[in-house]
Amino acid sequence: MKSKNFVIIINTIAILAIVLNINNSEVSAQNLTTNASSGITPSVTNETYSSSSLNSNYQKSQIFTHGIVVKIDNVEYYFDGPADGTNGTKDAPGHYWWQDTPTHLYGLHYNIGPFGEENWWSSDAKGNELLYVVDVIIAPWTNTTAYEFAKQGYVHYHELVRTDNGEKHPELVAWFKHVAVPSGFILDKGAMPEDKHIVAAGIDYRFLNNYFIPYDPKVAHGHYE
Repeated sequence: MKSKNFVIIINTIAILAIVLNINNSEVSAQNLTTNASSGITPSVTNETYSSSSLNSNYQKSQIFTHGIVVKIDNVEYYFDGPADGTNGTKDAPGHYWWQDTPTHLYGLHYNIGPFGEENWWSSDAKGNELLYVVDVIIAPWTNTTAYEFAKQGYVHYHELVRTDNGEKHPELVAWFKHVAVPSGFILDKGAMPEDKHIVAAGIDYRFLNNYFIPYDPKVAHGHYE
């Protein structure tokens, strides 16, 4: 499963577009991503969060990729995780990505673990079922970012590691919003089995919550997600 055909999941992406449009009435993510010292400028706009923009971008993309490389200030980064992507690229288990701007990605999260292990996240969902669509914003961890993002469903942040030496980004993290696709399943395995809970379709506000923990690039979180 090196890549996922976009045509197969267009209806799933439409679900994400609806959820993101609803969130436009809440705090604007654009205002939270500015970080002058990092050289990253805000690129998450209302257009990014509209279904018309999503459909337009769909025309330009054919695949989602596991083990994607994200370039920040001309430095390449992985989403931290096992090296199970093409040619040993790292990534979060079961995740496939499509990047539409330098600081924004869409993702597909399957019931798959490192190196293709099925039923890694959920014991009652199908072995390789699509569990979530994921919206990702790359931005710093700050008190404001953490709590305002969490209100919108970005309750988990994921670490970015350099492709050349494995060092974590000094400031930026990837903020994940997981939107469940099946009508119901149990998230009882994966990186944090102690966070077992029943998931209904829609935003999973309980997905591996760590938004309240200040980011420290010198401290290991101890798991892949």
